[in-house]
Amino acid sequence: MLVRIYEENPNPKAIREVVDCLRKGGVIIYPTDTVYGIGALLKSKKGVKKIYDLKSRESKKPLAVLCANIEQV
Repeated sequence: MLVRIYEENPNPKAIREVVDCLRKGGVIIYPTDTVYGIGALLKSKKGVKKIYDLKSRESKKPLAVLCANIEQV
């Protein structure tokens, strides 16, 4: 499923769809300053496993965790 969310005019329905996908263990692709990232909820074992599978990454290798602020760390 492709859902686009635009920074200038975010669609609340699209945001709900993405949040629902994440809560069900799905993954998202999002732009960064340099490349696209693959994301899932940190507490979602299913989502994190999907990232490892998509990247063909060994489970012993860590993934980056993004936090909005120091309280989330």
